[in-house]
Amino acid sequence: MHFFTSRRELLKQMRNLLIALPFGASIELLPQEVKLASAAATAQYNLAEALQMSIYFYDAQKSGPGITGAVLDWRGDSELSDTAVPLQPKNSNNVGTNMSASFIAANKQWLDPAGKGTVDLSGGFHDAGDHVKFGLPQGYAISTLGWGFYEFRQAFVNTQQDAHMLAILRWGCDYLMRCTFLDGSGNVVAFAYQVGEGSIDHTTWAPPEVENLARPAYFATAETPASDCCAEAAAER
Repeated sequence: MHFFTSRRELLKQMRNLLIALPFGASIELLPQEVKLASAAATAQYNLAEALQMSIYFYDAQKSGPGITGAVLDWRGDSELSDTAVPLQPKNSNNVGTNMSASFIAANKQWLDPAGKGTVDLSGGFHDAGDHVKFGLPQGYAISTLGWGFYEFRQAFVNTQQDAHMLAILRWGCDYLMRCTFLDGSGNVVAFAYQVGEGSIDHTTWAPPEVENLARPAYFATAETPASDCCAEAAAER
């Protein structure tokens, strides 16, 4: 029997399950409530249940408003400060962004057209057992889910998981769009590739619904091309 050495390892294994599912195999239809196998029942692989549970992983990893009252009653709205990240250089309290004051001023019409002095980077998914949001792993996960849905759509329809998967894909894609700032010609001015800071987040072990930590935002721009964003994400692994 394999024992997971940490919660992070368990979460990673659950995330990998969806990618590993053999969609070509026969699938048993499930009702909306997950069926519990009887101890006396003949052993079998319930691939429909595996698919259903693997999608629930992404519900568990959600960040932002709109979570309370959804499919997992033990999850609730979290990191609501991400809806209004101060559009300023990061200060000594880790509030703000990695963008300079001059860059913000030069591109304010694209970064903050409403003149609120903040940017909305809410939504998306937590990276693992912590509550930092990384654009690189999220972008990969969302694109992989989308490709699986495109290639094996009928399997999702047959198991009544198509609406659930579409909701997960919309949640992820809406976040990536929210993190992307375009100029008047459609060119990318800035992309928020990270929200939250591991050195801060990892000092507190608590549900995201009750955490109240500083969550700076890091942007890839012409000024800060995010040359170390991949290394930062890799360090979290």
